[in-house]
Amino acid sequence: MFARVSSEVNLTEMNKTRQNKGKPTERGSINGLSANRRNAPCALGSSEENSYEEMTMVEIMMGKGEYYPGLIPLVYAYLDFIKCDSTTMERISQYLSLIEKRATGELMTAATLQRNFIRNHKAYKADSVVNEEITYDLMIACKEIGEGTRHVPELLGDFKIEPITTAGAYDKKLESARVQNEEILNLLRRYTNRESFSSVDEDN
Repeated sequence: MFARVSSEVNLTEMNKTRQNKGKPTERGSINGLSANRRNAPCALGSSEENSYEEMTMVEIMMGKGEYYPGLIPLVYAYLDFIKCDSTTMERISQYLSLIEKRATGELMTAATLQRNFIRNHKAYKADSVVNEEITYDLMIACKEIGEGTRHVPELLGDFKIEPITTAGAYDKKLESARVQNEEILNLLRRYTNRESFSSVDEDN
């Protein structure tokens, strides 16, 4: 079902995409941003194929009325359809919750974080000049956030990035030789024979 939807549904035409690109140019624009979006994910050739309206980021992500389900509910529906395992569902739900909070304005965007960082930096003189000291400190902050050593609740909420370390890293160079077809097939057999996949087949 979802494979068919993904191949037949076109949520936004290219000319509408170009129009949308020029919209998020003001500070904090995500909270009031509207973009062209299909009224519903309808199949090509239907009577509503070219039906558009402007929606806010919240509406695009979470849905509007009974005719547009929203991207996040569509993802959840797909995960439910494929019987996603609980571990993966929990992790993806964290990501989707983060996206939802960004869309609603509950959490700041990366652009707002950077802007606030520069404004509050001791070397900033409110003259629109971002010197080397400010740039360096901003890059260090971004690096620490990405590596999980600095948590910024205003940006991430309750979502925690696991610290990235060298522990458990490969101690030798990975092989770059071309893999033979038989090796690939054997690898696929190993995964398809895993208990989690076998149980799904039995349930069906």
